[in-house]
Amino acid sequence: MSGSEVRELHFSDYYRMLVVDEEDRLYISVDVYKKGFDYPVTKSICVRDDFCLLYSNQVAASLEPELAGKVIELVVVGSKTPAGLETLNVRWVVRKPFSEEELRKVFDASWRLVKAKPQNSSPESL
Repeated sequence: MSGSEVRELHFSDYYRMLVVDEEDRLYISVDVYKKGFDYPVTKSICVRDDFCLLYSNQVAASLEPELAGKVIELVVVGSKTPAGLETLNVRWVVRKPFSEEELRKVFDASWRLVKAKPQNSSPESL
């Protein structure tokens, strides 16, 4: 992915969105946070039995119908540690063109998907 443009956007005080512009698509990573991981695990990567990244492939059409035709891939990422399960990130791969308004919709749709809202306080205080 050499020559890619990377942008960092903030639609809340503590949660960012990274956008990587690559040829005909955008790779979007939305930071989220929620205790628990309420999704079927389609893949996990563990460094030990009790330290894992969890991945769940999702269907975008039911989440954000107006973006559905542009979404190539949608994955919720979480972690499993001795402290429990957490939802940490929503990753999108979308077809271009993609507007700033659509990026905002992706941010909002990510939070709806994890059934949470961005907090007004630091995530470390949760």
